[in-house]
Amino acid sequence: MLDARLRAFAAVARRGSFSRAADELFISQPAVSKHVAALETELGTQLVERRRSGSSLTTAGEILADYVLRAEALLANGRRAVEAGRDGHLGTLSLAASGIPGTYLLPPLLARFHEEHPAAAIDFQLSTSGGALELVRAHRAELGVIGGLVVPPELESETLVEDEIVLVGPPFLGGRRLKPRELTDLTWVYREEGSATRAAVEVARWEAGLHVSRSLELPSWEAVKLAVARGAGIAAVSRLALELELQVGSLVVLDLPRWRVGRMISAVYARDVPLGVAAERFLELLRAEMTAASG
Repeated sequence: MLDARLRAFAAVARRGSFSRAADELFISQPAVSKHVAALETELGTQLVERRRSGSSLTTAGEILADYVLRAEALLANGRRAVEAGRDGHLGTLSLAASGIPGTYLLPPLLARFHEEHPAAAIDFQLSTSGGALELVRAHRAELGVIGGLVVPPELESETLVEDEIVLVGPPFLGGRRLKPRELTDLTWVYREEGSATRAAVEVARWEAGLHVSRSLELPSWEAVKLAVARGAGIAAVSRLALELELQVGSLVVLDLPRWRVGRMISAVYARDVPLGVAAERFLELLRAEMTAASG
């Protein structure tokens, strides 16, 4: 485990705030400040600029953070590798994913991975794209699968598949080209903040001249689709999540001029840090599946 001063500094570098770093480490904010100050004294240079609006790294802090964040990832992955070697199997696949890939892409692949490696444990956490990204950054997950976000410099991002986000509504809205003003009084049903789909939709909605007068925020894509199918409003949803609903006709894709929204589903993991055996095997499976699907 890293020295307490380095762990505190790494958390501040990730979070951009002493208070958020304290929350991550489950210690007090003064304790974080004391650890970082002690590190600055030892190195003889300021690492963090402290302001009321938050904290930012100095040039020296950015240099040190590049090493410390990779060291954290190496230790976390090394611990998983040791556990795998001790137990005589692949160890644990530690995976985080956002709603669309986590609900509609990964489950069948996780089932296949389990069939091929029944002794491997699977630790799978479902979150928003922002939440999954933070789990990987904090080394609570070794591998993440997310949609649409720019990743921080200590992580690698590997594109897996292109995703189309379509506007859907109940069946009575289908079959004709709609005008933006026809949708103005309808409720827009969203996922919660932190969803990469939601962020992309906000930009596309503005570009298409669509104004929202009412909105409803729900915690999952299944809840969003069910609400729209029952007439609660309209929603922008990944086409990857709509196979069943479009097949049975409970939802329809709306024909709206200028609505073109796409984003990439990507794998994220620590930069310049070898993946554990379980994560590497699952990533190989994921790459092969996405290549076959796009081909």
